[in-house]
Amino acid sequence: MPGTPVMAVCNLSPGGATMIRSVVATLAIVSIVSICLPLSRGASAADRIVLPAEVVPLHYDLAIAADPARAAFDGNVQILVDVARPTAVVTLNAADIAITRWTMSGGVPAKPPVFDTQRETVTFAFRKPLAAGHHVLAIAYSGKVNVNAAGLFGLEYDTAEGKARALFTQFENSDARRFMPCWDEPNRKATFTLTVTVPQNLMAVSNMPVAEAAPLGNGLKRVRFAPSPRMSSYLLFFGLGDFERVSQNVNGVDVGVIYKRGDAAKTAFALDAATHILSYYEDYFGTKFPLPKLDLVAAPGQSQFFGAMENWGAIFYFERAVLIDPKISTESDKRGVYVSIAHETAHQWFGDLVTMDWWDDLWLNEGFAEWMETKAADHFHPEWHMWLDSLALKEQGLRIDARAGTHPIVQPIADVLQADQAFDDITYDKGQAVIRMLEAFDGADNFRGGVRLYIAKHAYGNAVTDDLWRELDKKAPQAITGVAHDFTLQAGVPLIRVTRTATGIHLTQDRFAADESGAAPQTWHVPVIARTLGGAEWKGIVSADQPADLAAAPDAATVVNAGQAGYFRTLYAPEALAPIAANFSRLDAADQIGLLNDTSALGYSGYEKLSDFLGLARNASPALDPSVLSVLAARVEGIGQLYRGLPGEAAYRTFAQRLLEPLLAAVGWDGKPGESQNVTLARNDLIAALSDLGDAAAIAEAKARFEGFVKNPESLSGDLRRNVLRTVAMNADAAIWEELHTLARTTKDSLAKREYYTLLGLARDPALAKRALDLVLTDEAPVTVRPTLVAGASVYNPEMAFDFLAAHADAINAMLEPDSRGSFAPRIAGESYDPATIAKLNAYAQAHIPENARQDVTKAAAAIVYYAGIRKDRLPEVDAWLKGK
Repeated sequence: MPGTPVMAVCNLSPGGATMIRSVVATLAIVSIVSICLPLSRGASAADRIVLPAEVVPLHYDLAIAADPARAAFDGNVQILVDVARPTAVVTLNAADIAITRWTMSGGVPAKPPVFDTQRETVTFAFRKPLAAGHHVLAIAYSGKVNVNAAGLFGLEYDTAEGKARALFTQFENSDARRFMPCWDEPNRKATFTLTVTVPQNLMAVSNMPVAEAAPLGNGLKRVRFAPSPRMSSYLLFFGLGDFERVSQNVNGVDVGVIYKRGDAAKTAFALDAATHILSYYEDYFGTKFPLPKLDLVAAPGQSQFFGAMENWGAIFYFERAVLIDPKISTESDKRGVYVSIAHETAHQWFGDLVTMDWWDDLWLNEGFAEWMETKAADHFHPEWHMWLDSLALKEQGLRIDARAGTHPIVQPIADVLQADQAFDDITYDKGQAVIRMLEAFDGADNFRGGVRLYIAKHAYGNAVTDDLWRELDKKAPQAITGVAHDFTLQAGVPLIRVTRTATGIHLTQDRFAADESGAAPQTWHVPVIARTLGGAEWKGIVSADQPADLAAAPDAATVVNAGQAGYFRTLYAPEALAPIAANFSRLDAADQIGLLNDTSALGYSGYEKLSDFLGLARNASPALDPSVLSVLAARVEGIGQLYRGLPGEAAYRTFAQRLLEPLLAAVGWDGKPGESQNVTLARNDLIAALSDLGDAAAIAEAKARFEGFVKNPESLSGDLRRNVLRTVAMNADAAIWEELHTLARTTKDSLAKREYYTLLGLARDPALAKRALDLVLTDEAPVTVRPTLVAGASVYNPEMAFDFLAAHADAINAMLEPDSRGSFAPRIAGESYDPATIAKLNAYAQAHIPENARQDVTKAAAAIVYYAGIRKDRLPEVDAWLKGK
């Protein structure tokens, strides 16, 4: 509502002064803890660009006046601080805000506040030093409402009545400073009381329940939320919009889903999942959920970098990560929503209740949440076989970890720009894989016992990785710290070599590397589980100085990394591989997937011939587990992508199509009554692979079904709809592209709108990809969706997409979150196989990415070199193999 009056910025929220006085006594001990913070192993305190330790916050009393119709907001914050020793200056974080007035109890201002825009700080100076003890810093200020997910931001969406807008906050890793002046570091925990003045007809949401709401007149109301527990600034949340809420009580916790008006039918799946998962975690962690309510807040739009954020008690989700629309959502969407809820809910303990001390140990949040998401999903849905799906996550970590640009799980982080780069496949995917390996090594009950000790000991505080290992060692039959250090404090992938002996097999440890960055030898103490088909199991540690010998019959098929819980590659000598390959159909599904993943990766990197993988794949049968068929399809399709534009492309596509067509024929295009949901996923993956490989029959079938869909959108189920739309989008001519464009423009459903615009960028035809890119610079698509068109175009036209990005860097970066802009261009460039793109990327980085934040540039360049090398050195081997068939 333009012109609506707002609360005067100098007013404290009702009861604010009383609230600050009431927390002084209870936080007196906390003030001592706050300045005696643990030091992460990743980097020394001297290496970090952080705030001074002399002054720390204890409590924030924050008052905000906001309206979705306005591009700015007003704020007033009173911060109870503890001054450890006399100081004449107080420095805290602030970015993109204007301070209009400030005072400090016990201090007289010496000059106006001084902003450091590079470090995003503001410093207050006093005529004489503040005395040690408690003081209250009061600041009146104003800030802006962003169009991207940073600080307080607005998201626009369509309704039957026209455009609507809602406000949300996103603070991780360091954007709370755009919402309020604060100590925006994870180890500066404090309590928060938030009061908001907002339009009367809108719902306001925060971490805690509403404590008081009162009308103010002029169409406004004031809402005060209950005080929060002690938490990090990045976990504070505020949302405002035309929302509705559904809820259910779970063990005394009010669990709800908050969504834009009219979307109630899309919330049932999420609410059901959240209620079960919350109870499971309370039992697993041995600690009751400590807040009175837990909301899942659904927002239209998207980010290029995240789908959800674990704000304590008010988890933020982009709609695609939490809502299920029966008309368009797929089986994959349902599982994605389930694991997203499981992931973010796990953070309520691992990340929110106990928080990493500094960004060095981000994996304590993310690796554990990713591991728990699979554990919870497998507990409630064993029929999904989620541990098989999790092997794809491990594979992503292994691929990155074997190339230049990798880093240890626990890595030195100097500042917030580097912290943003830590949200990567090593932190998440390698992190969860190492946790699973350690659990298998330690035993599930022992591991859970150690986790419970860790949560209980560090609740409401901060921790470093070694704090966890100490607690796990207390429950472990043998200490795991040494093994854990090998996998978390050094980068790289172990390689276990398997050779035959007269009495069995011999295991040695080496290093697997995809490029020269891994030439130096490394030692890990690798937990290994080996199993002879139909025989005994062996568990032990293998290292460079501790090889192992296992007894086995000369013709026995002995699988190393049985069950695939280990984080390493396995290289079998031919005589050791032969009996395994001959018995491939008898292996457990996990070991079949592991063998496919290892042989393809070893073939790509020259440890063995890539044709060894194809020989294995050629024996594929419809009788294989659907999860194995999905992996097989992905690996075969991946080689096809590398053939793009090469002379041997047609011959390989013919081979791949002949391999996959019978598998698709066995499952069919349409689901059968009572079929496993995993068959549905395999069907989707096979259709996608064949479409990507240019299979004429698959493309013709999709186009025929698309014609029916245009006439009657109800003609396709969610899964088949996704397959058909993706296939026709990739292979679109101008007429089909325009039909998709019309659907994108006219739909009022925000989930469908995002999907249609994403599809427009996938066109193989360069002319159509160019039309999609041109839309990025218009106001047609929602702001947060526009970069998706660039990402889509990079799949088949990566050089065009990167050149477009470089030419319009300022405009596109304005659509992205500030701290994440350094990651987007490397992601686009990394889709290219042309080494010439590296020079373009380096030039872009020189102009747009700070020097200390270019780790993703290194990774992208390494990927380009790696895949260019495969095209040059490995695919000719495949060409020769195909000619001999």
